Amino acid sequence: MRTSKEILEIITNSRKERNLSLSELARLTGLSKAALSRYENGSREFPVNKTEEFAKALSLDPRYLLGIESNDDISSIYDELEPLRKKRVYNFAASQLKEQNSKAIRSGRSTAAGAPIDGDYQDAQEEIVVRSEVPRGADEVVTIAGDSMEPLLKQGSQAFVHYQPVPDDDGQIVIVSINDVGVTCKKIYREDGKIRLKSINEKYEDMVFPASDVRIIGKVIMK
Repeated sequence: MRTSKEILEIITNSRKERNLSLSELARLTGLSKAALSRYENGSREFPVNKTEEFAKALSLDPRYLLGIESNDDISSIYDELEPLRKKRVYNFAASQLKEQNSKAIRSGRSTAAGAPIDGDYQDAQEEIVVRSEVPRGADEVVTIAGDSMEPLLKQGSQAFVHYQPVPDDDGQIVIVSINDVGVTCKKIYREDGKIRLKSINEKYEDMVFPASDVRIIGKVIMK
């Protein structure tokens, strides 16, 4: 079966192939245009339990959207079900898909994207949560506090982090802890015993520190 991200990709491509606007698809599925926009830009997870509504709106086989092969035994059983029972089957399959693609991950901490924040992480109690669509290698999901990494990482958004003490390459986006300064999210560059931290938002100047003062917590995983 497909992940919710794969289902959404098919839906988005089908909408564009049919020259349907977000407003038109919203009307056909009974959802708001704003909700559809958030699904497509990735700021909200696609609700796989709505697969049947989108399949009907786009004239697609819902089994194709879910990734159920036509020769599966379940397909022949499904074809004999009444409409209400078909919907129950799809809702159950959607819930199972979401559970299958979920992963327990550390959450609840914030990191600055602007001026560094004091301490390792700020203003939140660490917890373990279950999130779906967790990228491979992610160890924690953190909230971005500040706008220095916009438009790529928006203030208030969440970013997945893989713990590692050394960046893969210069220019990689990392979470770092700076001695006596705090924690921040920046692009990192190594220069003759120093570390240069660069923002994407051009209103912020680069920050330069001795390499010995900077501890790399991990890299941000870009989905």
